[in-house]
Amino acid sequence: MLKKMSVSVLMVMMILLLTVSTAFGANSGNRSIYEDSSGNVNIENSSVPDTEFAFAGSNITVNSVFDTTTFFAGNIITLDGEYNGDVFAIGNNVTVNGKINGNLYTAANQIVINGEVTQDVFAAGSDLAISKLATINRDAFFAAARINIDGTVGRNLRVGAGNLLINGAIKGFVDVDVDQLTINDSGVITGTINNRSTNEAIVSPSATAPTINWEKVVKNQNMEKTKGPSVGSVILSIITKLAFMLVIWLLITFMTKEFNANTTIIAKKHLLASLGIGAGFFFLSPLLLIISFIIYVPFGLAMTFGIISLAILGTAIAAVVLSKLLMRFFDDKMKPLLNSFVSILIIGAAVIILGYIPIINFIVFLFLDVVGVGFICYNVIFTNRGLKAEREADKNASLMIVETNETDDPDINQKEEDHQEE
Repeated sequence: MLKKMSVSVLMVMMILLLTVSTAFGANSGNRSIYEDSSGNVNIENSSVPDTEFAFAGSNITVNSVFDTTTFFAGNIITLDGEYNGDVFAIGNNVTVNGKINGNLYTAANQIVINGEVTQDVFAAGSDLAISKLATINRDAFFAAARINIDGTVGRNLRVGAGNLLINGAIKGFVDVDVDQLTINDSGVITGTINNRSTNEAIVSPSATAPTINWEKVVKNQNMEKTKGPSVGSVILSIITKLAFMLVIWLLITFMTKEFNANTTIIAKKHLLASLGIGAGFFFLSPLLLIISFIIYVPFGLAMTFGIISLAILGTAIAAVVLSKLLMRFFDDKMKPLLNSFVSILIIGAAVIILGYIPIINFIVFLFLDVVGVGFICYNVIFTNRGLKAEREADKNASLMIVETNETDDPDINQKEEDHQEE
């Protein structure tokens, strides 16, 4: 089950993954000289230039010296050598045998650390092993289903896990949120131990450890979690969602004028077409992901985060598009900017309220994602030709309407001219 600590570490891992995929995207145009025809990467130079810092492949084997922060993504990653900077490693299996003179950030199904990390380690996965040969000089932040620590942690240990087994030395405090904590004969813990668990820790009589502060998690506490969010958390959620939509509205309104003009045109004339494109995109997304991973793993990672980001952004974009439709109802009743602001507030509030209704919330957010993603794709495809021409035609039509209104009421026109002369 997910613990508070595991959620925090996993969020760090998500940021890590996004950072790495961005780095690979920037370098995807050049095939690495260390990569063979099978997609494997083997680095055995005595040292690697600072310009070579991001590597991706099926199997990655490294035994070299790096003087900069390095990024690795692949299926099986084995890191020997020395790294004079932070190391980011994402894969199925990650093994660290070398020395890292910096921080280690890693996410994988199976993680094994045999070497030395001079600073902190952030690790998330299924199985995590810190062998007897391993030394982490500072803090360790772990989130995994099963964790086995036989090595040394120089300072503090923070863990969210299923089962945690400590056979090594922890020279600071231990703060864990686990199902079961076990300290074996060779376990040595210097600082305090805070254990939040449904089960009492199992401590060997031969282990060196202080009295454990046990915060027992009882069934009643778990039942409270299933009752639903508190009023405060609901209000905070509403404010956060509305703020996100308003930020997107501000960016579109004041910083991307052409994008804003396209939004108006699409909302008025091409909403159904954008819906079709959006639905097609989500229908084809699984196929696109499979193909992208077959072609190149880092490209697949970038595609995955791109689709996720597009889905998140699509909701807010859809709210802006729909607010353009609502603006037509307020025409001539208030100033354009106020009109736009009131419209986005109404649409945003409606979307958030519907989001708390079971079943309907899924339908609403699916519809919004289809609209938003469809709008973005439609805008990208037609922005240079069709939409630009339609914007000009719409502008000319507006001018003709204004001129017609001026000639229809000469008395009003005369009053306006007299007012201007005064």
